[in-house]
Amino acid sequence: MKDGKALPTATYKGVRDFYPEDMFIENYIFNILKSAVQKFGFEEYDASPLEPTELYEGKTSDEIVRDQTYTFTDRGGRSVTLRPEMTPTIARMVAARRRDIATPLRLFSTPNVFRYERP
Repeated sequence: MKDGKALPTATYKGVRDFYPEDMFIENYIFNILKSAVQKFGFEEYDASPLEPTELYEGKTSDEIVRDQTYTFTDRGGRSVTLRPEMTPTIARMVAARRRDIATPLRLFSTPNVFRYERP
């Protein structure tokens, strides 16, 4: 490391590391979950972890956007937020293709979400 300083080993606030033994347990649980929900006709989806901040502003409290999310300005000058939950994301996805999507929807996801608080 530069200047003889030790490499930081702590995880960043709001996220955690998954070592192999943790991944084994997580994958085991998620595989059972995935198999069960697919038997009932649910389909898996995923989305970008980055969303326009406007998606959360006005849909939730200012406190959550201001104090509990990772929000920053990207290189293009746009305000973006690492998704703190999936509800606004799936609502955006459905709205974007509302004419092409048959309802009722039976969807599931096991996403990474990011909140600036203790996990």
